[in-house]
Amino acid sequence: MESQPNLVTRLAVAADGARIGRVLDALRAEFGYTAQATVPLPVDANGPLYVVLAELDDEPAGLIAAEHCYSLVRGTSFLLLSDIYVLDGYRRRGVAARMIHEVAALGRRLGCQRVSLILDHINNAALATVSRAGFTKLHDILLQLPLREERGADDL
Repeated sequence: MESQPNLVTRLAVAADGARIGRVLDALRAEFGYTAQATVPLPVDANGPLYVVLAELDDEPAGLIAAEHCYSLVRGTSFLLLSDIYVLDGYRRRGVAARMIHEVAALGRRLGCQRVSLILDHINNAALATVSRAGFTKLHDILLQLPLREERGADDL
């Protein structure tokens, strides 16, 4: 679906904490996650954690969290996406595609070789969205080492 003309995607800054919090609260409610503690997000336009915020009609519509990472073996940098979420009322309106475009532009500005993400293999809607944006599947393996008991739905 085509993007809305009044859709804005941008890098969030620390002052956007309340807007980011609204999107995160909706995400947690939808998937049954519980936050262990509320901590200030280290959101900064200078990284290493970046948040791309989408706003439609000046209301938060979604976010993508991206961390600037480095491969010592390859000697390259990349962005690792840890969260992609679009609020329910804004889905299928081009929000995720515009946020991914913004993340790709950030990666180019940072000199990154690629953008990587971890995606639940049963999330067909998300898989279709990122595939349309140009992501290709590399591996079907995801391992985790739990360091403490998580509360709520299964989480990475």
